[in-house]
Amino acid sequence: MIKGFRGTSLVDYPGKIASVIYTYGCNFRCPYCYNIELLLPEFYKDLEDLSEEKIIQHLKERLSFIQGVVITGGEPTIWGKRLLSLIDRLKCELALPIKLDTNGSNPEVIKILLEENLIDYIALDLKTSPQRYSELGGDFTQVEKTLDYLKDHVDKVEIRLTLYPGLIGEEELESLLPYLKPFCRIALQKYLPEKNLSGIPLTPYPKEVKERFFLYLQNHIPESHLIKRF
Repeated sequence: MIKGFRGTSLVDYPGKIASVIYTYGCNFRCPYCYNIELLLPEFYKDLEDLSEEKIIQHLKERLSFIQGVVITGGEPTIWGKRLLSLIDRLKCELALPIKLDTNGSNPEVIKILLEENLIDYIALDLKTSPQRYSELGGDFTQVEKTLDYLKDHVDKVEIRLTLYPGLIGEEELESLLPYLKPFCRIALQKYLPEKNLSGIPLTPYPKEVKERFFLYLQNHIPESHLIKRF
């Protein structure tokens, strides 16, 4: 399940110094994905499998200075019970805040994490308009269920939008407004063309277009705190 570990990160858990656990495999195929070594079997089959025991030992060695743990991927929730077991161990043995990065496609896993108070922060990536999720191999009805669960825990949630020209524009933002409105923290992220799944990187939006998207959301959901990461 685990194919990577970063001992120290200043950017993956907002406001905290964190260690990062990387799971492999994903049920989506987003063209801008930059963790392709964790997505495609031809790459991750050659990566070392890291045991939970090894990861927990690494974390214990860092307890004097890390303030949280991030679990990302790939898509961690495809591991279901194994992910839940890992998070339960981390909470019991380390008592550190845990952040999960997810595409929201496995609502029942998210529901258990929330109901059992096993997670402290969830970053959910909304990819494009609901109508276009099939282009990525996804099913937006599952993502919508996850969003419904998260509405009751908005203090733990950040919704992220990657400004990839092929999937996010004003039309897509407009269609996502009803799903964004309940949430306090919404981050607009830059798209990194240097490495991605498509192999044909699109030119990123110029800064003035990204600013226009930011203002568009600011005007339509003024009660939300918008975060620029571009």
